[in-house]
Amino acid sequence: MNNTGPTENRAANFISRHRGKLFAGQAVLFLLAGMLIAGAFSRSTGGKFPDSPAASVTVPAGETLWTCSMHPQIRQPKPGKCPICGMDLIPITKTAGGMRTVAMSAESRALMQIATTPVERRYVTHEIPMVGRVDYDETRLGYITAWVPGRLDRLFVDYTGLEVKQGDHLVSIYSEQLYSAQEELIQALKNQSDRPSTTTTLIRPIDLVESAREKLRLLGLKDEQITKIEQSNAPEEHLIIYAPLGGVVIEKLKQAGERVQLGERIYTIADLNQVWVHLDVYESDLQWVRYGQDVVITTDAYPGDEFRGRIAFIQPVLNDKTRTVKVRVNVPNLDGRLKPEMFVHAVVRPQVAAGGKVMDPSLVGKWLSPMHPEIVRDEPGDCPICGMPLVRAETLGFVTPISDGQRPPLVVPYSAALVTGNRAIVYVQLPNMPSFAEPAFQTLSTVVQGGDMQKIRGAFITYANMLDRPQDQPGTDYAHRVWNQYADNLSQQALAGQRVKSAKGAEPIIVEIEAVMSAAREQFAPAERPTFEGREIVLGPRAGDYYLVRNGLFEGEMVVTQGNFKIDAEIQIQAKPSMMTPEGGGGGGHNHGGTAAKKKNDEHAGHVAALPATFTQQLRTLDEAFDQVFNAIQQQDLTKVTAMFRQFAQSLGAVDGSTLSGHPRMVWKEFAMLLGNDAVEGADVQQMANADRVFLLLKGHMRRMREQLGVRNQESSQIERLAVSPGFQSELNQVWQQYLLVGQALAGDNLSDATNAVATLQTSLSGVSGEGLDERSEKEWSTEYANLIKLVERLKAAKDLQTLRSAFWPLSQEIGLLARVFGFGNDSPIYELHCPMAFQGKGAVWYQPDDQVRNPYFGSTMLKCADRVEELSVESGESRAPHTRH
Repeated sequence: MNNTGPTENRAANFISRHRGKLFAGQAVLFLLAGMLIAGAFSRSTGGKFPDSPAASVTVPAGETLWTCSMHPQIRQPKPGKCPICGMDLIPITKTAGGMRTVAMSAESRALMQIATTPVERRYVTHEIPMVGRVDYDETRLGYITAWVPGRLDRLFVDYTGLEVKQGDHLVSIYSEQLYSAQEELIQALKNQSDRPSTTTTLIRPIDLVESAREKLRLLGLKDEQITKIEQSNAPEEHLIIYAPLGGVVIEKLKQAGERVQLGERIYTIADLNQVWVHLDVYESDLQWVRYGQDVVITTDAYPGDEFRGRIAFIQPVLNDKTRTVKVRVNVPNLDGRLKPEMFVHAVVRPQVAAGGKVMDPSLVGKWLSPMHPEIVRDEPGDCPICGMPLVRAETLGFVTPISDGQRPPLVVPYSAALVTGNRAIVYVQLPNMPSFAEPAFQTLSTVVQGGDMQKIRGAFITYANMLDRPQDQPGTDYAHRVWNQYADNLSQQALAGQRVKSAKGAEPIIVEIEAVMSAAREQFAPAERPTFEGREIVLGPRAGDYYLVRNGLFEGEMVVTQGNFKIDAEIQIQAKPSMMTPEGGGGGGHNHGGTAAKKKNDEHAGHVAALPATFTQQLRTLDEAFDQVFNAIQQQDLTKVTAMFRQFAQSLGAVDGSTLSGHPRMVWKEFAMLLGNDAVEGADVQQMANADRVFLLLKGHMRRMREQLGVRNQESSQIERLAVSPGFQSELNQVWQQYLLVGQALAGDNLSDATNAVATLQTSLSGVSGEGLDERSEKEWSTEYANLIKLVERLKAAKDLQTLRSAFWPLSQEIGLLARVFGFGNDSPIYELHCPMAFQGKGAVWYQPDDQVRNPYFGSTMLKCADRVEELSVESGESRAPHTRH
């Protein structure tokens, strides 16, 4: 019963009408909360953020910069006003730590009300709500029809709704044809008695009596009625029709006195001891629905009562208007409380196993009827209803704990995931470093520096003993597992230290221990400094209050379930990668047009790391695997694409980042995570459209990884801006101009203009001859031309703005590449703009001839949405990484 009053109803209606505005307001509140917390950080640490204990960064911790709370991409060395919105800048301090880590005091954590929960392996239950209605069981309908033409002299059931039993008399019908057939029987009996008997066997007489009896049977008479006619030696004037089954008369189609023809329906009888319930299932829930699943049904007519049935049929077609599929449930109804046409609510609660498979422990080793799901047996056999052979439950789409053969799925609470499409950002609390680890290492280092061999050996023995003290180990099972890996290595070093012959011989061991401790500091934090690390993960389906995790987390890690938006806001203010700014550098506030935002000065810009030779060689192998993925994408071979993504994952796993230190180590950790997620998602794609999308992400991550590590591809060369003729550039300029028209039409939400511009774009593209190009330029253009043809075909096939915008994204990538490699033969500026909100937070770029933001991905909804507006450098001689053409 709904006890909601008028006030609550008005509130609900208000929320429904203004949901979008409230969501935007909530986002602003989260950002403001981050600002307040940032202020709390500043006050509690003397104007400086606490340093993270994780891996070191080349920038000294404690250096104060000034930023805008609404435009975190603004970084100034001193106080002032934001050049975009005019707000006062606030101080932040560059912190030591990873690219996604933030450390805070215990007081700050309490202020943010952060709550965590461990990542678990468990079978979770998903709940699928459905609505529908009760209907007759079509297999339990009976039709009373006229077996002979005649006149209905009496109807014993004269209104619908009456319940009848099998064998009850229903109709009395007079039929001339039936009367004549009875006389034939009487005459045949008389002739038989008058006919003299014969002993010859050459001629067998026709049994006219039995023929007459069979005729009467075909006309609907029972044997008892035929016997009565023979005994009375007189025909019956009326035929009584009896009910072939028990049930309720739901249709009465004739009246007494009417004539009927052969086969005309008189009554319809429904057996309501079992009914059908037709339910609507949304297409997004179909992955969880299986034949034979138990369904719980409720109705407003009987509050608190539940009815149960099993799914007996799933329609093979989808309703394109409601986006639902009809599901039929067989429901026992012996008490008759469920009435046809009743509206009902229903719920299916499937348990979810690894990989999002549906599991039902109750069907372990069971056999089901493929036509009657209520028939469940322990052994094979035949269905007692229809006679069909029973089948194993697994053949109907279920897995069981036995048949699954895997561990339960890895899951996180849905509140932990800041969802960005198929992926999400979660914040993981780093486990506490063992309390003895840092003091013991400092003591050991001091003793070694003292040079007293007796004390050195004793210090190494004491250090080894501390490593074996379980009471000082981190608290969770996950932390135990991780720390034990480091402790084993440290114990080996401590054992080696006990065998040294001189103080000088102990110094290399101290260096090795410091390297192990440095790696441990990336995964552990001081107890007094709670530290949180952002993690991009690949999500599986949502099941109830949980998400299945496909990649990116480990069992036992502590994820933030409350306060994660506040941490994300703090990460964003520090210009680190976050949910809203996946590439870092702020951007929570959008550039709303008017002035191009200058490219920010990264503290590591221009830095080319001296990478170990082994690591560089492993990156070259990774480049080769990337090329294989690209080739498979070009061939549009889905099977090969998934195989190449798996091969890429293997190559990625073979890259050893432990040889890196400082900033390169931090960068590799970030991109190993992103590239690993790309590989996992790409290996499971089911459609080429999704494969193209994942490849674009992979391509972007590979490009950024190379740029930030300062490495090139396997040829270790740069492809310079290619020299082509002005005529060729002029032809490309026509393509550029038509691309601009498509973008303008999308920004204006004009489907007709966009469609026309695409047609013109195709014409302009076909007009690019490519004549006069040298071998190298011709090869490059041939590749890009093939890509452009496919992309324009996708645009032409689009029938709505949403599909056009999806295809406009990869087209923009190609246009930017043409501008860099060939140029368009004019001196007009080209601006690259980036929208962080496009495609469910994945982000997308586009190009314009000016810096006035006109977003083609949202149109009037968010016309000025852009977090980056940069003038594209296309000067002759500019170099580019070879794989940017992919």
